[in-house]
Amino acid sequence: MCTRYSRSRRALHWLSAVIILWASVSGFGVQAFPPGCAIRQWVESFNPQITSVFIPFFAWRLWLKCTQPGSANLNVAGAVHWALYGLVSAVLVTGVLMMATPVTMFGLFTLPSLVHDAVWLARLHHWHQLACMALAALVGLHLAAVVWHQMRGHTVMARMR
Repeated sequence: MCTRYSRSRRALHWLSAVIILWASVSGFGVQAFPPGCAIRQWVESFNPQITSVFIPFFAWRLWLKCTQPGSANLNVAGAVHWALYGLVSAVLVTGVLMMATPVTMFGLFTLPSLVHDAVWLARLHHWHQLACMALAALVGLHLAAVVWHQMRGHTVMARMR
């Protein structure tokens, strides 16, 4: 029998899963549409808003990971999880920094752009894309590992229900 994570860690895991999967699939998917397409414009407007709202929840999740028992796993699974946390952090930080224009948050308030130099904005955009691709690959590996463990009778999903 495996130990379940706390209710808050489980809720934050599933919130993270939904946001990361949505942002990854929609972010990569809209590249198939031309820049002026309404769907692409909507996704490119919505994603920075939803991921900005996600930042404090991710910070809370990271804090719980660092402070609750079981956070010092020194095995492959532990290393992959720490890599996931690192890549999510990189995606969020570069995403905030690469915004060339202020972002209006659901019509309530505006987040200012923080970097104004075109060269740095291009670098940040490039780093953001690389971090997103690495995160998508690692999320795929994570999902494959869950399926593999479940098929072998190790009920890893029981910890997250």
